[in-house]
Amino acid sequence: MKNIYLMLVVFIGTFIWSIINPKEVFTCFLEIIPAIIGVLILALTFKKFRFTHFTYFLILIHCIILFVGGHYTYAEVPLFDYI
Repeated sequence: MKNIYLMLVVFIGTFIWSIINPKEVFTCFLEIIPAIIGVLILALTFKKFRFTHFTYFLILIHCIILFVGGHYTYAEVPLFDYI
C-alpha cells in the first residue's frame, strides 16, 4: 500500500511541476487533462477494481510522459536536443 502512496506523491509532484510556467498553457491543459481524469477514475474505483503495483507503475510512467509533453510540448522537450 505504501507503493501506491509513493506513486501518488510522484504523480502530484510531477503535475505541479508541469503546470508551473508551461511553454503553451492550452497545450498543457490538453495534455494533462486525460491523466487527471484517468487517475480520478482509478481513485474512485480503487476498492472495487484493484490492479497490480506494476500496472499502476506503468500508468504513472505514462502520466509523467503526458506531463512532460504538456509542459514543453513534445517537439521541444530539452532531453531530445541532447540526443
